[in-house]
Amino acid sequence: MKRLLVLDEKNYDDDMPVVNRIAVRAIIFQGDDIITIGDNIGELCLPGGGQEDGEDDIQTLIREVREEAGRIVIEDSIKPFGYIEERRLTAEGNAIMNHISRLYFCDVRSEQLELRYTDDEKPFGMFVKLCSVDEAIEKNKNLIGTENEQIWSKREYNTFLLIKKWAPMRAHEL
Repeated sequence: MKRLLVLDEKNYDDDMPVVNRIAVRAIIFQGDDIITIGDNIGELCLPGGGQEDGEDDIQTLIREVREEAGRIVIEDSIKPFGYIEERRLTAEGNAIMNHISRLYFCDVRSEQLELRYTDDEKPFGMFVKLCSVDEAIEKNKNLIGTENEQIWSKREYNTFLLIKKWAPMRAHEL
Protein backbone atom coordinates (compact mmCIF):
# COMPACT_ATOMS: atom_id res chain seq x y z
CA MET A 1 0.00 0.00 0.00
CA LYS A 2 1.39 3.39 -0.94
CA ARG A 3 1.81 6.30 1.44
CA LEU A 4 -0.43 9.17 0.33
CA LEU A 5 0.44 11.79 2.92
CA VAL A 6 2.38 12.42 6.12
CA LEU A 7 0.92 14.84 8.66
CA ASP A 8 3.45 15.62 11.38
CA GLU A 9 2.49 18.20 13.99
CA LYS A 10 6.05 18.14 15.43
CA ASN A 11 4.47 19.09 18.77
CA TYR A 12 6.33 16.40 20.76
CA ASP A 13 9.80 15.56 22.04
CA ASP A 14 11.57 12.88 20.00
CA ASP A 15 12.51 10.94 23.14
CA MET A 16 8.88 10.43 24.22
CA PRO A 17 7.32 6.96 24.08
CA VAL A 18 5.43 6.12 20.88
CA VAL A 19 1.86 4.83 20.70
CA ASN A 20 1.11 3.10 17.39
CA ARG A 21 -2.45 2.90 16.10
CA ILE A 22 -3.77 1.47 12.85
CA ALA A 23 -7.18 2.46 11.55
CA VAL A 24 -8.90 1.17 8.42
CA ARG A 25 -11.37 3.41 6.58
CA ALA A 26 -13.80 2.82 3.73
CA ILE A 27 -14.28 5.04 0.69
CA ILE A 28 -17.77 4.13 -0.50
CA PHE A 29 -19.16 6.00 -3.47
CA GLN A 30 -22.83 5.93 -4.38
CA GLY A 31 -22.98 7.69 -7.71
CA ASP A 32 -21.09 10.95 -7.26
CA ASP A 33 -21.69 11.02 -3.49
CA ILE A 34 -19.80 9.30 -0.71
CA ILE A 35 -20.96 7.64 2.51
CA THR A 36 -19.70 9.60 5.51
CA ILE A 37 -20.23 9.55 9.25
CA GLY A 38 -21.30 12.86 10.74
CA ASP A 39 -21.29 13.99 14.35
CA ASN A 40 -22.70 16.69 16.60
CA ILE A 41 -19.72 19.03 16.12
CA GLY A 42 -20.18 19.21 12.35
CA GLU A 43 -17.41 16.88 11.24
CA LEU A 44 -17.74 14.33 8.42
CA CYS A 45 -15.49 11.25 8.41
CA LEU A 46 -15.15 8.06 6.46
CA PRO A 47 -16.63 4.97 8.10
CA GLY A 48 -13.86 3.07 9.80
CA GLY A 49 -11.78 2.83 12.90
CA GLY A 50 -9.16 1.07 14.94
CA GLN A 51 -7.87 -2.37 14.13
CA GLU A 52 -8.51 -4.86 16.93
CA ASP A 53 -6.06 -7.56 18.02
CA GLY A 54 -5.98 -10.44 15.55
CA GLU A 55 -7.75 -8.54 12.76
CA ASP A 56 -6.35 -7.90 9.32
CA ASP A 57 -7.29 -4.82 7.28
CA ILE A 58 -10.19 -6.51 5.49
CA GLN A 59 -11.73 -7.81 8.70
CA THR A 60 -11.45 -4.36 10.28
CA LEU A 61 -12.96 -2.70 7.21
CA ILE A 62 -15.93 -5.07 7.14
CA ARG A 63 -16.57 -4.75 10.89
CA GLU A 64 -16.26 -0.97 11.00
CA VAL A 65 -18.50 -0.36 7.97
CA ARG A 66 -21.12 -2.68 9.50
CA GLU A 67 -20.95 -0.91 12.89
CA GLU A 68 -20.73 2.73 11.78
CA ALA A 69 -22.59 2.78 8.46
CA GLY A 70 -24.89 -0.22 8.92
CA ARG A 71 -23.79 -1.64 5.59
CA ILE A 72 -22.30 -4.91 4.37
CA VAL A 73 -19.09 -4.64 2.34
CA ILE A 74 -18.92 -6.61 -0.90
CA GLU A 75 -15.53 -8.27 -0.35
CA ASP A 76 -14.67 -8.68 -4.03
CA SER A 77 -14.96 -4.90 -4.49
CA ILE A 78 -12.26 -3.95 -1.96
CA LYS A 79 -9.33 -2.09 -3.53
CA PRO A 80 -6.51 -0.37 -1.64
CA PHE A 81 -6.14 3.40 -2.09
CA GLY A 82 -3.20 4.10 0.23
CA TYR A 83 -2.42 5.25 3.74
CA ILE A 84 -2.00 8.48 5.68
CA GLU A 85 0.62 8.63 8.40
CA GLU A 86 0.03 11.04 11.24
CA ARG A 87 2.41 11.92 14.06
CA ARG A 88 1.39 14.17 16.92
CA LEU A 89 1.23 14.41 20.67
CA THR A 90 -1.40 12.14 22.22
CA ALA A 91 -4.48 13.77 23.77
CA GLU A 92 -2.95 13.10 27.21
CA GLY A 93 0.25 14.86 26.13
CA ASN A 94 2.59 12.16 27.40
CA ALA A 95 3.52 10.25 24.22
CA ILE A 96 3.83 10.48 20.45
CA MET A 97 0.81 9.16 18.55
CA ASN A 98 1.90 7.41 15.37
CA HIS A 99 -1.44 6.92 13.61
CA ILE A 100 -1.76 5.07 10.31
CA SER A 101 -5.07 5.35 8.42
CA ARG A 102 -5.34 2.72 5.69
CA LEU A 103 -7.89 3.67 3.05
CA TYR A 104 -9.80 1.26 0.83
CA PHE A 105 -12.36 1.77 -1.91
CA CYS A 106 -15.25 -0.66 -1.63
CA ASP A 107 -18.88 -1.21 -2.54
CA VAL A 108 -21.66 -2.17 -0.14
CA ARG A 109 -24.95 -3.98 -0.37
CA SER A 110 -28.00 -1.76 -0.64
CA GLU A 111 -29.77 -2.83 2.57
CA GLN A 112 -29.38 -0.58 5.62
CA LEU A 113 -28.81 -2.40 8.92
CA GLU A 114 -28.97 -1.11 12.50
CA LEU A 115 -26.01 1.07 13.48
CA ARG A 116 -23.75 -0.14 16.31
CA TYR A 117 -21.84 2.77 17.79
CA THR A 118 -19.61 2.13 20.81
CA ASP A 119 -20.15 3.80 24.18
CA ASP A 120 -17.20 6.08 23.34
CA GLU A 121 -18.83 7.11 20.03
CA LYS A 122 -22.40 7.63 21.25
CA PRO A 123 -21.79 11.03 22.94
CA PHE A 124 -20.70 12.42 19.55
CA GLY A 125 -24.20 11.85 18.11
CA MET A 126 -22.83 9.99 15.10
CA PHE A 127 -25.00 9.42 12.03
CA VAL A 128 -24.67 8.26 8.42
CA LYS A 129 -24.69 11.00 5.78
CA LEU A 130 -24.49 10.67 2.02
CA CYS A 131 -22.87 13.80 0.59
CA SER A 132 -20.51 15.10 -2.06
CA VAL A 133 -16.77 15.03 -1.45
CA ASP A 134 -16.82 18.84 -1.76
CA GLU A 135 -19.35 19.08 1.09
CA ALA A 136 -17.17 16.85 3.29
CA ILE A 137 -14.13 19.00 2.51
CA GLU A 138 -16.00 22.21 3.35
CA LYS A 139 -17.49 20.87 6.62
CA ASN A 140 -14.09 19.71 7.87
CA LYS A 141 -12.27 22.84 6.68
CA ASN A 142 -14.73 24.96 8.67
CA LEU A 143 -13.75 23.17 11.92
CA ILE A 144 -10.02 23.83 11.64
CA GLY A 145 -8.96 26.65 13.93
CA THR A 146 -12.24 26.70 15.88
CA GLU A 147 -13.09 25.53 19.39
CA ASN A 148 -14.67 22.41 17.82
CA GLU A 149 -11.46 21.32 16.09
CA GLN A 150 -10.45 17.83 17.18
CA ILE A 151 -6.94 16.38 17.11
CA TRP A 152 -7.93 14.41 14.01
CA SER A 153 -9.72 17.24 12.13
CA LYS A 154 -6.79 18.05 9.85
CA ARG A 155 -6.45 14.37 8.93
CA GLU A 156 -10.12 14.15 7.97
CA TYR A 157 -9.92 17.34 5.91
CA ASN A 158 -6.81 16.13 4.08
CA THR A 159 -8.30 12.67 3.52
CA PHE A 160 -11.22 14.16 1.58
CA LEU A 161 -8.86 16.41 -0.40
CA LEU A 162 -6.95 13.28 -1.49
CA ILE A 163 -10.18 11.52 -2.42
CA LYS A 164 -11.26 14.51 -4.50
CA LYS A 165 -7.93 14.50 -6.31
CA TRP A 166 -8.11 10.78 -7.10
CA ALA A 167 -11.89 10.21 -7.25
CA PRO A 168 -12.16 10.61 -11.04
CA MET A 169 -9.92 7.56 -11.35
CA ARG A 170 -11.75 5.62 -8.63
CA ALA A 171 -10.51 2.19 -7.59
CA HIS A 172 -10.64 0.62 -11.06
CA GLU A 173 -7.82 2.81 -12.33
CA LEU A 174 -5.56 2.87 -9.25
